[in-house]
Amino acid sequence: MKLAKAGVLTLIAVAGLASGRAFAGDIESFIEPYRSIEVAAVESGIIIGVHVQEGQKVEKDQPLADLNQDVLKVSVDIAKAHSEAVSAIRAAEAETKLQTDRHARLVQLRAKDNATEDEVNRAQLEKDLAEARLLAAKEAFDVKRLEFERIRLQLAQRTVRSPLTGYVVQIQREVGESVGLADPVVMTVVQLDPLLVTFPVPVSQVAGLKAGQPMRMKIMGRPDPIEGKVELISPVISADSQTVRVKVVVPNSDNKIKSGSKCVLLLGTSGQEVPKLTEKPEAAPKTKKQ
Repeated sequence: MKLAKAGVLTLIAVAGLASGRAFAGDIESFIEPYRSIEVAAVESGIIIGVHVQEGQKVEKDQPLADLNQDVLKVSVDIAKAHSEAVSAIRAAEAETKLQTDRHARLVQLRAKDNATEDEVNRAQLEKDLAEARLLAAKEAFDVKRLEFERIRLQLAQRTVRSPLTGYVVQIQREVGESVGLADPVVMTVVQLDPLLVTFPVPVSQVAGLKAGQPMRMKIMGRPDPIEGKVELISPVISADSQTVRVKVVVPNSDNKIKSGSKCVLLLGTSGQEVPKLTEKPEAAPKTKKQ
């Protein structure tokens, strides 16, 4: 008789687990995005285009919105033309070659007493000046290339891009609205694969946990438990509740688990198979007759 009662109690406990109710030792929390980022514009300006809608999936570095950029586009064209102009270098190279050849001829003539020392010295000076002008032309060319790259990057910053692969959950600015350095947020993007759950685990139950450990949890509204992995065990204990924050990462490649869902950490079933609900309690084992 006692064994039959034990079977009924076991069924009730398992039924409570399958229906999503939390028992003593189980810890409740809510599923959150792994990352939630308020995507901001780097510079101030006017929104001239929004390329996404709320709820849309976006990839990392995908354009989300554009700021006004007409002036910078013209500046890029001018800087590009300057960065490709090599006429000054060609002229300096020709002048350097001319002065080098002239100096070499005068040195030969000086060896035969057909040129004065002053002429050789002046030719050396002209050669040195030509080489300096060539160096200055090359340096100016490098500066123009850097200037072109700077303006090109400035133009690129007029496009707001997604910092991660995820979903747009809120658009804070529409076309025609201004964005300033004091309030630069354009939209909010969240990462939903993986998801993150932060559980307040009592100090007495933290000792057996470690990073990378698989953890079972039950999501309200889903029949089967899911498994995640411990990402972080906080080194700090909350003085008020005497709990420790434990972050569990939950894979969500199929996007079937919704952020915001309530869930229960099943500490008693960590790393074990969660029992399923049976229709009838198991019969009590027969005892041998004495």
